[in-house]
Amino acid sequence: MGRFSENRIDSYEKEMSVFQIYQMVNEGRIVFPVMPFGKKSKRIENISEILEAILLGIALPMIYVSERQDGSLLVLNSDDRLLNLFLFLNGEYPLMGLEFFPELEGYRIEQLEQHFPRETSWLYDYRISFQVIEYTTPRYMHIQVGNYFEQWNFVREQGVRNKLYGYRLEEYLLFLVRFLGQSVVLFSRWNLNRQYMVLRILMYRFIYEGVIRVRQIEQGMGIQQLLDQTIQSMDKMDILREEKIAKDLRGAMEELNRWGRNTGFDLEKDKGKEGQARTLGYLCHVVWLCWGKDYDVQQGLSRIAFDEVLWREIHKGKENFAHIKRQFDEIEKRLW
Repeated sequence: MGRFSENRIDSYEKEMSVFQIYQMVNEGRIVFPVMPFGKKSKRIENISEILEAILLGIALPMIYVSERQDGSLLVLNSDDRLLNLFLFLNGEYPLMGLEFFPELEGYRIEQLEQHFPRETSWLYDYRISFQVIEYTTPRYMHIQVGNYFEQWNFVREQGVRNKLYGYRLEEYLLFLVRFLGQSVVLFSRWNLNRQYMVLRILMYRFIYEGVIRVRQIEQGMGIQQLLDQTIQSMDKMDILREEKIAKDLRGAMEELNRWGRNTGFDLEKDKGKEGQARTLGYLCHVVWLCWGKDYDVQQGLSRIAFDEVLWREIHKGKENFAHIKRQFDEIEKRLW
C-alpha cells in the first residue's frame, strides 16, 4: 500500500449579507491585500456589473478568504469585486453603462438610497457566500488555494503573502529591494513583484546552503512550500546574517548587470514572470559559487548562461526541491 500525503485544507462555508460585509470591512475584520490600483474606468465598469447582477438576482461566485491569527478574513480573489463593492458603498464611485437599469446612470450610493430605497434594501440584504480557509491550515497552502483558482501573478501573490505572514517579512523584503539600488531596474516596476523576485532568489540560496532541508520522501516539495520554509529561515536570522544577505544580493546583482552590459545577454527577458525568476535565481547562485571558489565571475556567468542544453532543462516543467538540487549539481559540473 502506497503512502498518501496528509496535506489537507481546513475550510468551511459562510454566508453573509452585503451590509454585514460592509461593516466588517470598516471594522478591519475583512481585509484586502495591498495592490496597485487599476484604471478608474475599469473599476467603475466592474462595480456597475456587480450591482446590476445583484439587482437582477444573479448569484455571485463564491469568495475565497483566509482566516488570519486575529480572526480577520483576508480576501484571496483577484477580480476585486468585493473591494469594488465596498468602494461603491463608501461613495467613491458612480454607476455607469448599466444595460438593464439605465435610470441609475451616474448614481452613487447616496443617490441610490434616496431615490430607490427598496432597491437599496435589496442590495444590503443580498447574501454572498464565502469559503473560509481556517487559520490552522499551513499558510503556504492558503497561497496554493489562491493559485489554483485565481491564476495569480507574482504581484497578487506577494500582496497576499505579506498580509498572511506579517509585517516583518514585508519590512525585510522592502529593505532588500531598496538596498539593491539601481540594479533593481532588472525587475518589474511593481514593488510587490520585486519583493517576490528577491524572496525567490533567497529560496535558491537557502536550498544550496542546506538551510532548507527536506526528507527523501519530500524531494517533490514545490515552490509554495519552499518559499514558506525560506520565510521561516529568514525569521531566524540575526542582524549580522541579514546584513550579509543584503550585501551578497546587491553584489550579485551588480555583477549580473555588468556582465549583461558586456555580453548583451537579456536579463530582463520575461520581466516579472516565472522565466526571469528562474534565470536570476540560478545566475545569482553562479556568482556566489564563483566568489566561494575565487573564480572569475564574468567568465563563470558566460560559461553557464550560454549553455542552451542546461537552460532547457532548468526551464522544463515545475520546480521542486529535487529539480533545483539537480540543476545546482549540473551548474557546478559545468563551472569547474
